[in-house]
Amino acid sequence: MNKLKILMVLLLSLIAGCTNIAYDVGRTIHPVPSSVLDRNTLFSVASEYFIGKGYQCDTSRDPGALYCVRELRDLYIHQTQAVVQIYPGDGEEHPYALATSRWDEGLIPGEFISGEFTSPDVKAFCEYLQAQAVGSCRPIYQ
Repeated sequence: MNKLKILMVLLLSLIAGCTNIAYDVGRTIHPVPSSVLDRNTLFSVASEYFIGKGYQCDTSRDPGALYCVRELRDLYIHQTQAVVQIYPGDGEEHPYALATSRWDEGLIPGEFISGEFTSPDVKAFCEYLQAQAVGSCRPIYQ
């Protein structure tokens, strides 16, 4: 009977899978000096940029936020997505927040997946914002 219990636990662990989330450094987005950064302009520029990098973006999840996702790995046993979210901050000090995360879901245990994540797309987006004279990104230190 003990062998049957062990076999059932092993079988269930294969079916259950794992979800692991890793976050990049949080950032705020600020307008260039002596200008106002409105939501429509920011979301339009961000959507254009991230769609060009292979992300799917939408605002239907939360009308006040932009949500973009890109598949990084899609294997039968494991999927990985990069998620970028831009949403209103708390006023002048933090006009907009930029949050980036990596979601791993599947049968690869978290011990084998890095807990660190840095998105080169977000770093390049911040450089793009500045080059387009739309805004600038600043890291949020905790």
